[in-house]
Amino acid sequence: MKWLLRGIFAIFLMFGAMIIVGYFIPETQRVERSIEVDAYPEDVFPFINNLQAYSQWSPLYAQIADAQIIYGGAEEGIGQTMAWQGSEGNYPFGSQEIIQSQAGEFVQVKVNLSGRDATATHAILPLANGDGVTVLTKSEIALGGFPYLDRVRSKLRQGWFDDQFDQSLMRLKTVSENYAG
Repeated sequence: MKWLLRGIFAIFLMFGAMIIVGYFIPETQRVERSIEVDAYPEDVFPFINNLQAYSQWSPLYAQIADAQIIYGGAEEGIGQTMAWQGSEGNYPFGSQEIIQSQAGEFVQVKVNLSGRDATATHAILPLANGDGVTVLTKSEIALGGFPYLDRVRSKLRQGWFDDQFDQSLMRLKTVSENYAG
């Protein structure tokens, strides 16, 4: 009986420690990645300014591959929307909307991941030598509050998120360079 009580106490102690650690982790998870693409800004921009073209490279689409997706609003750019439902992954429902867009330069997307707010910003910067562009992508995802366990979980999975974004930028590089070629 003594060992059982010690085990229960140890579990509560670990839970309490995770809550305390989570309190000090930022409430927003940020993922920032970049890649050089051998294409012009006008070759890359259509893939970041159209949510239907997003499906060819975005890390989100890998998470919701089995969901029912509906597109609406504008044909592309500001006001274009996308909503999904029925995904078996981490985000069973959600939506996206392009809220800012500057041709050939950047796009900002407002995202709802099953009730959790996020933003994704994609910028296109021409290389100094004129032989391509650098695509920067930054994602900010709101993490849960008390008991702060989502913050701890996201910190532990940061490497996985970085890998997902690296893979998605490689897909963007491939589709953009094929489009340019």
